[in-house]
Amino acid sequence: MPGEDVSQAKQQLKRIIDVYLQEYDVERVLAACDFADLAHSGVTRKSGEPYILHPIAVSCILAHMRLDSETLMASLLHDVIEDTEFTKEEITAKFGKTVAELVDGVTKLTHSSDKDFNKAASFRKILQATLQDPRVIIIKLADRYHNMTTLEALRPDKRARIAQETYDVFVPMARIVGMNEMADNLEYLCYQNLDLDLFNKVQDALKKTRPRRCEYQQVWENNLHQLLQENNIKGTIKKKNNNIELLRHFLKNDINLQELTRSHNFDIVLETIADCDRLVDILGENFKVLQFKDHIRRPLPGGNQSLMMKLKGEKTALSVTIQTELMQKAARFGVILGENAPQAARSAIQASMKNLNTLIDIECAKTTFNELLDYLHQEKIWVYTPHGQLHELPQGATIVDFAYSASLFLGNHAIGAKVDGEAKPLSTPLSNGQVIEVITDVLATPNPDWLSFVNTQKARRAIQNMLREQDVEEQRVIGQQALDRAFKLFNQSTSSLSQEEWQSLLEWRHVSAPERLYEQIAVGDLLPQLVANHLFTNHITEEDIPHHRLIQGTEGVDVKYAHCCNPVLGDPIQGHLSRRGLIVHRIRCHNLLHEQHLHPESIMSLQWRTDESNEINFPAFLCIHMSMDDEAISDLIYQCRKAQTGVESVHTQKKKTYVNLVVHNRQEIAQVIRDLRMHFGFPRIIRQDAPIQIETKDQD
Repeated sequence: MPGEDVSQAKQQLKRIIDVYLQEYDVERVLAACDFADLAHSGVTRKSGEPYILHPIAVSCILAHMRLDSETLMASLLHDVIEDTEFTKEEITAKFGKTVAELVDGVTKLTHSSDKDFNKAASFRKILQATLQDPRVIIIKLADRYHNMTTLEALRPDKRARIAQETYDVFVPMARIVGMNEMADNLEYLCYQNLDLDLFNKVQDALKKTRPRRCEYQQVWENNLHQLLQENNIKGTIKKKNNNIELLRHFLKNDINLQELTRSHNFDIVLETIADCDRLVDILGENFKVLQFKDHIRRPLPGGNQSLMMKLKGEKTALSVTIQTELMQKAARFGVILGENAPQAARSAIQASMKNLNTLIDIECAKTTFNELLDYLHQEKIWVYTPHGQLHELPQGATIVDFAYSASLFLGNHAIGAKVDGEAKPLSTPLSNGQVIEVITDVLATPNPDWLSFVNTQKARRAIQNMLREQDVEEQRVIGQQALDRAFKLFNQSTSSLSQEEWQSLLEWRHVSAPERLYEQIAVGDLLPQLVANHLFTNHITEEDIPHHRLIQGTEGVDVKYAHCCNPVLGDPIQGHLSRRGLIVHRIRCHNLLHEQHLHPESIMSLQWRTDESNEINFPAFLCIHMSMDDEAISDLIYQCRKAQTGVESVHTQKKKTYVNLVVHNRQEIAQVIRDLRMHFGFPRIIRQDAPIQIETKDQD
């Protein structure tokens, strides 16, 4: 009976909260439960069960984590404002302002008929509320987790849509706030609902290897226990439930099935940091260490602190995570621990959350939902101050981006920097784990050249704000100097331009005098590299125009695509100015990094346009880690063409098969890789920057 189900659910909630809440708080939580029951009276879910069972289940999830009474009350009421006639004011009057603010924080916005706009606005609202009170995202994650466990009543297409949104938004959000256990559970459910066929095939493949994996795990566990006992170190050793990790690596094509069966994971929890350090030394004496990372002193984003080692055994490898009990709790629950978390973990979470300001900045009010997703799924790096404070930055970020991330003062007055103790130019792109020291001068001001290589909106806006504060005469001097630096690549200068060349530039920019051009450069409205490109490499042909129009802000500029990395539509990109024009590279291309080191003034940040046709062809190159005979190659070509992807050539060399494709965008490459892995029994398939050179035997 529905009434009995609701009564039992309420009793279950009461049993959980009786253990840790005071009697007064228990009464308030149960009062909120009764109010929510009344508000949702007569409403059922798709499964047919009373709707109130959902908020009670959400509250139970949070109660198991021992959340406070206000969080539990808000979780019980989280759909009241959105789905019933009751208002925020009524909730405030009955349960207090804090509870009402939490409920309002998780309430969707539906003021527009544009679903994409509503999604972006609602998500931005959640983020804004989270920065005010992290309990907002905790409630939202528990809400989404329960929804993900009850998808069976929905149509397959709706299940897939919810799973995709969960994977795109809520999994990365859970990681940002350090709730990694929740993130793992959500991610596992996403894989299960996004592609059940693929999920089941992977599970079957892993199931076949389980007996052998368990056998090897037992050997490792015995060895570890013996070492702890011999060295009088107190702690626990636990085989890590790494189903989600195996799935993630396998589905993302990071590793093949054979490698997975030979790799094992253990968590080792010790009493003190000193014990953790001592065990690292002991393991190093007894096994070959393949990898070691100290994330106690330099925590990972989300606040994860541990010592991580990869050890080589006779037949298999072992990854161990060594940490104290408090560190393990912080890695599982993150922001939930609040002030009880280690200071380093709290600082790391704050650093990750601070970057969310870029999504809720008032200037980003028209940001689309896709742009929000791009930010969340942007590949990140993490670097540290000399004092160990973590800063999370997008891949491709430079020292200037780091300086502005650390503080406005460091950015505005930076004149140099040291990376891991070595002097580096401010344009240097950063890598994971580096320690950055910024050198400042209070008289120094930002250089407009920085705008060509900075990678974050925070740095870009701060630089432009400072440049605009300069007086007009100073702007003109700075703008001319920046343009002369860009012209130097072509052995030209502003003073050597003919009257006709000046006239061409002024007409292009719709300005009346060179001074106006200098002002545009000085305040960051125009990159000097584009001016040089327009003037000295402007040789666009009709066949170049479609590709040229795909990149924002390159009207009147000669655009070419680098053959060293072959970017396709959707790849993260940067450009550099050369005598051949503006060359577009994938953002981590080695040639681009080399050019950035030698000539930082020639580098430009680039973005694809989102409103152009998706029917332009790009070359792409795959390496499949398996040898194929003629029949398999014919099958491969058929599978690619079935996916409407062109195949230019296929050849096998040294037990690998190389495929040259013609694609429209980055997403098409990902789909082709997924389809080929499924069809050919899950080999590893990687995208290459350029085609492999075919080896030929010398002829007699």
